[in-house]
Amino acid sequence: MGAAVRPDKVAVVAYSAPPYGAGGVASAHFNLFRLLQRAGLHARLFTFGEDGLEDDPEVIRRGTPRWFVSLLQRILTLMFAAVQPGKGAYQTADILKSYIGAKRMNREISEFSPDVIILSDHGAPGLRLHKGKGSKVVLVSHHNPARFLAVPTANYSKLDVRLALFLERKVLKKVDAVVCPSSYMREWFECTYEFNGVIRVIPNLLDEELLETIHPLDLRSQFNMARGDAVVYLPSAGGPLKGADYLLDLIRRLCAKSERVIGFYVPGEIPPRLLERIGGLPDQARLCLTGQLPYEEHIGNVKACSFGISPSAIENYSMALLEAVHCGVPMLAFETGGNADIIQNGENGYLVGEGDVGALSEQALSLLDPGTLQVLKKKTLEFSRQTLSSQMALDAYLGLMSSL
Repeated sequence: MGAAVRPDKVAVVAYSAPPYGAGGVASAHFNLFRLLQRAGLHARLFTFGEDGLEDDPEVIRRGTPRWFVSLLQRILTLMFAAVQPGKGAYQTADILKSYIGAKRMNREISEFSPDVIILSDHGAPGLRLHKGKGSKVVLVSHHNPARFLAVPTANYSKLDVRLALFLERKVLKKVDAVVCPSSYMREWFECTYEFNGVIRVIPNLLDEELLETIHPLDLRSQFNMARGDAVVYLPSAGGPLKGADYLLDLIRRLCAKSERVIGFYVPGEIPPRLLERIGGLPDQARLCLTGQLPYEEHIGNVKACSFGISPSAIENYSMALLEAVHCGVPMLAFETGGNADIIQNGENGYLVGEGDVGALSEQALSLLDPGTLQVLKKKTLEFSRQTLSSQMALDAYLGLMSSL
């Protein structure tokens, strides 16, 4: 067996990248790319979902034409509506919509000629990947369509999932190693796919140096709130799987048990049906609905929050939770998916039974007490930086790539 050789050139692949791209996978791969550069490797980031954008010096942006994406989406929506009416179907569409962008991206990767290619799984960009001579491929299993069928509240098409998995299995033939960001994702990978290569659990990474430079913003002045009033971070509102249906219930429960004004920071896009119901909230609830913000501004708002609640029904390894606890903001969440790999009860937040909104709100009410909150905030900062170190995760990636 030969000695391990550290790679020189690494291509990191993602659907999108900041400042244009948003979402946990995009952030995780961008952070990995940045940290590989700081470690002295020649790393470039390649995207396959950003048509018409200019390249950065080290970020090559490619994508599928928007007109083709729209046409394909309409066709697939009609097809699945006819074959399996009433079922959600987007997994196969995400792969087919990415196909042209992945082909364009692959040409750029071939010219770069990397030693290692780190792929994201969602959208199956590896379908068009040409594995150069001597290159090794690491697939990061963030998504896995099969797990969505196990969510009781979901209503997804089994046909859609089977088609997506059929295409993703073709990608695995080119893969030398698989990284799962949580134990939960490893369990799902092993029960979904047949793969004889190396499988490692390595958490998503944060750019901790960047986080240190961002200062808290003054959210309370926007709400006309007193300095000591609580502001709650609610990162999940994008849809039912992200817990959007629980948000208003949680806000009402907290306001019903407190006489003080409470602020709620809700970033990202809000479903229209949720916006229609916001008018009926108690007067003491102050909502900050920002839409999509630049990363630094968003983190500045998170740092200003007292604590957070994430009622998401399914998580692989939540970047929102990871960022918050690294900023000293305790997080409350359901014990589902990869949340237990981030949150430890009493150390940097609390986990409650899946779907138990009552328990979630009771834990939140206890943190409205300033003394209790300050003790947990101090512990959150210390515990998270010691146990969720991105340097440890980076070392694990470097070790894995060298072993290949």
